[in-house]
Amino acid sequence: MPSQSRKYRGYRTERLVASYLSLWWRNASVGRGMGKDIHNVPFDIEVKARADFKPQEWLRQVVNRSQGKELSAVVVRMNNMGEDVSQYLAFMRFDDLVQLLLRAGYGDIQKDSVELEPERCTICGSWKLKEVPCRTCSNADL
Repeated sequence: MPSQSRKYRGYRTERLVASYLSLWWRNASVGRGMGKDIHNVPFDIEVKARADFKPQEWLRQVVNRSQGKELSAVVVRMNNMGEDVSQYLAFMRFDDLVQLLLRAGYGDIQKDSVELEPERCTICGSWKLKEVPCRTCSNADL
């Protein structure tokens, strides 16, 4: 049984995560009970504030709850991480990550390269694909 301070740290972590998500999903809020930890977002997030690390257990919990109907992930605040939510750990099933990346436009470069023609970059002269930004020039800005 967790101590009262551990329990309240967990509640505080849920509020911090909901507040952070509200930057993009205005009505994000903390759920209570046996349901989702964060409500009013288009995915299911399991929030943990723990000293131990049990990723399979936590991932199984959120995946079973969402039953494949929503994208699901776990957000973990480990001991000594403070309250900067942007630095918390987050993880999901690898297949969910791949599907998310594909929807975000990170397509199959091999498929794309069959359809596109090579050309020289007019700025640096490196080879690139037509209608695709030059990776040499874009990496130079870093």
